[in-house]
Amino acid sequence: MSTASESTRQVEDFTEISQTSSSSAEKITVTESSPRETEKSDVEASAVENAIPPTETLSKRRKVLVLFIVCLAQFFDIFNGNASIISLPELGRDLGFEPGALQWILSAYTLTFASFMLISGSVSDIFHPKPVFCAGFAVVGLFAIPVGASVHPIMAIVFRALQGIGAAMNVPSSLAMIRIAYQDPVEQNHAYAWYASAGAIGNVLGFIIGGVLTARTTWRWVHYLIAIAVIPTSILAWFILPNPVPKTDKRRGIDLPGVLTLTAGLILFVYAISASSDSGWGSPQVITTLVLSVVVMGAFFGVERIVKEPALPLQTWTNKNFIPLFFYGWTAYWWLLGMELQLVDVFTQLWHDSSLIAAVRCIPLGPSGVLSCYLAGKYVTRAPHTLLIGGPTLMAVASILFALGDTPDKYWSHIFTGLIIGHMGMGGVYVGCTTMIMSGARKGEEGVVGAVTYTAYQMGATLGLAVVSSITLGVNSGRALDPISQHAGYAASFWSLLGVNGFAMIVAIFFVRR
Repeated sequence: MSTASESTRQVEDFTEISQTSSSSAEKITVTESSPRETEKSDVEASAVENAIPPTETLSKRRKVLVLFIVCLAQFFDIFNGNASIISLPELGRDLGFEPGALQWILSAYTLTFASFMLISGSVSDIFHPKPVFCAGFAVVGLFAIPVGASVHPIMAIVFRALQGIGAAMNVPSSLAMIRIAYQDPVEQNHAYAWYASAGAIGNVLGFIIGGVLTARTTWRWVHYLIAIAVIPTSILAWFILPNPVPKTDKRRGIDLPGVLTLTAGLILFVYAISASSDSGWGSPQVITTLVLSVVVMGAFFGVERIVKEPALPLQTWTNKNFIPLFFYGWTAYWWLLGMELQLVDVFTQLWHDSSLIAAVRCIPLGPSGVLSCYLAGKYVTRAPHTLLIGGPTLMAVASILFALGDTPDKYWSHIFTGLIIGHMGMGGVYVGCTTMIMSGARKGEEGVVGAVTYTAYQMGATLGLAVVSSITLGVNSGRALDPISQHAGYAASFWSLLGVNGFAMIVAIFFVRR
């Protein structure tokens, strides 16, 4: 990533961006470029070839509006997931879900979210983030309508999966748009922190609004509300987001064999993990699908070595800290969604709370999440490595508290305290990981790097949902049905989250370069 004091780069057939620091804001001036020297390294040449088309000059007010729009997308992506978690018991009873299949309402969304991320990032880089973002946002809103109108479990799962495709289009284009609008590294880090904060707000409001709507009306209005809010916003985004300056050079093609192979491999892998909670890890269905996913993923890397314009250039894996942060990113949403799903089940199934009371119990997620993202954004430039280690440490403390909070009288001492401590850590993990991995992205690879980053997050989410559900169902199978006995399964799943936190700490300490 360039610094504010760095001299202006000149890139053939593209624009030159000149950054001048002032006490209040950054002013970006776009001028025509002059040819570079012919002695370019292969990496620089590839970066030039794949660069995102230049964008019109943005005023400070316009940049704020751009950030507001992409933050709304992040807000509704997280809101969509959490409002679904809180309404899950009512939805399951209404549509007649089997207990082991109910988590597919969440897993179908995260499955397509993860699987279609790379192709969305690739298209975003080749054309421009704006049309990809607007189309994805519209898809999330439009398919919320048939989810709310579902009359059968399969119908709800299918349309949730289609919603996930729209969310996958939103994320890499949002990250690329932030990188385009905010060229200064300090402003860019603050923008990423605001983006994370929007997710934290969506996290708590998803629980609260979803709980209110489920308790006072029906779970269907959770999804209708998303449609009402998102569809008009996706139209408004077209008029706010910056337009690309037309390119005069040959446009890079889409690596169709690569993206189709990777998408197929990810779908097989995520499906196998998700199905394990229902069919069991040793079932032929899960084992066969896992083996096929490994074969297809291997074929993807073979394709990327021979195609002329790969969707995921192999040089991307050589970006600073890319590989360790990719695996570190799995742990973030693994912990978050696994913890939230299990706590909501504890509140509603064991403690017999209504959806509204369960939502109120989750309120600490909001203030702690926003505060942690703000603090992380403020200090990520100076101490990113500290965030990567400190975040999982706080989350580990929370995991222990959740495992020991077996009765309602322990809500304040264990659950409430754990929600605040854990989410303070989550903010550090999310902002630190996203900022560090995006800062290492080469010019023109912003969309792909953002896509792979969020693929890691969503794969972790899907794995987390499947693993904690499998552990809880497996431990509680055959046990007495009283709340204390049944809490043993949930406690075991929280102890498994502690192991995930430990893995993140090991990666940050030993493998992430300072």
